[in-house]
Amino acid sequence: MVAAYILVKLAPKADIAKVSHALKEPGVKGVDMTIGPWDAFVRCEAKDVAALGRLAQQVRGCPGVTDTLTCPII
Repeated sequence: MVAAYILVKLAPKADIAKVSHALKEPGVKGVDMTIGPWDAFVRCEAKDVAALGRLAQQVRGCPGVTDTLTCPII
């Protein structure tokens, strides 16, 4: 099992409720909206690194998401 945080930046006028709902992909364990350089921290779990990469691509493709940074937990 691989766990990670995916840090997310949102478009300036993104609907936070819609984005938060869209981020509820299988494998997403929690979404915390924040104030700062990143707008959300998404806690994820996947069976392996390849599955984590696919999950990160799904998060990156959510409407309103402009940038992501995947940080595996060691």
